[in-house]
Amino acid sequence: MADEDYEIRESGDEYEIVPLRPIRSLERRLDEMEKTVSSAGIPQIQSLISQIIELIKTNQRLIDEIIRADNELRNELSKLPPKIDDLVSNMKQFMEILEKAGEAETTGIGPETLKPLSDALQKLTEQNQKIIDGNQAIVQSLDSINRKLRGGTPISSIMSQYPGLKIRREG
Repeated sequence: MADEDYEIRESGDEYEIVPLRPIRSLERRLDEMEKTVSSAGIPQIQSLISQIIELIKTNQRLIDEIIRADNELRNELSKLPPKIDDLVSNMKQFMEILEKAGEAETTGIGPETLKPLSDALQKLTEQNQKIIDGNQAIVQSLDSINRKLRGGTPISSIMSQYPGLKIRREG
């Protein structure tokens, strides 16, 4: 045990032996911390923190815009089924009128005369089915986006999965 390992301190009439190694170790750690703070620079750390906060705010604005667009699209899509039902109902009524007119007429209009009309109605029916299928696909995509947003998936990941998705910013 060398003299440098212990320090004798006077406290009134009493003396105390304190090991110097822990004190020197603490002094070295303090010096290292001071060097780290001075080399990294507090302004640089504050700048980095400010950039991170700004990025978080931007992401939150994007999330809010996507949620707003999602809600608007859901509202518009919810209006479509009743309109499609009305269209189908009108088409059924039209077909009934055509059938009654065909039965009432005795001149014997053949199927060749009604074929263009029947073909046109068939095309309309197919188009309506495509519209219904497309709307269902959109609703499923929106549900998927909504689940991902609520699940905490980053916006950049969601946007990369839907390359055709455009976000409209309100003025």
